[in-house]
Amino acid sequence: MDKKLLRYLILGVIFTFLGGTLLHFTYEWSGNNFWVGLFSPVNESSWEHMKLLFFPMLLYHLVSCILFRRTPSAPDESILTYLRNNYPCICLGNALGILIGTISIPVFFYTYSGILGTHFLFLDIAIFLCSAILGFACTYWTAQKCQVRKYAGLIYSALALLALCFFVFTVFPPDLGIFTSVS
Repeated sequence: MDKKLLRYLILGVIFTFLGGTLLHFTYEWSGNNFWVGLFSPVNESSWEHMKLLFFPMLLYHLVSCILFRRTPSAPDESILTYLRNNYPCICLGNALGILIGTISIPVFFYTYSGILGTHFLFLDIAIFLCSAILGFACTYWTAQKCQVRKYAGLIYSALALLALCFFVFTVFPPDLGIFTSVS
């Protein structure tokens, strides 16, 4: 495996895991600020906990893609130049990884809690970490193969729609199980 790409992906998993962990507490720390609640979980529902992966990974994606575009080509070939030149679909991979990682959270949670009949905090944390790893594994696969390029519009539209849904459903949650607090 390419060491520069691996370093980029590991840094992304670490950033997402640490960012999501901090994000878990920011709504309470802010005194339940409305604007903070749009990006942080406002309750213990599965839906709200999907934000823990979505927004840190989205931030990593946006900063990476901006840096990829603004970094001039250089003879020393910095990691950003190298990734941009060797993996032209890495930004698309990040976008698809955000979707796959975010969606995997409720899939894994409801699968294991449905089988066991309850949920456990350590498994919930493990799901978060595994979902982040799965998301960045998707980034790796997409960056390597670049086969989803023809679906770029659909992927970016789904990403924007999911972000919009987080904002709307934080304020107006539907009466469905995924929006119900599990604690």
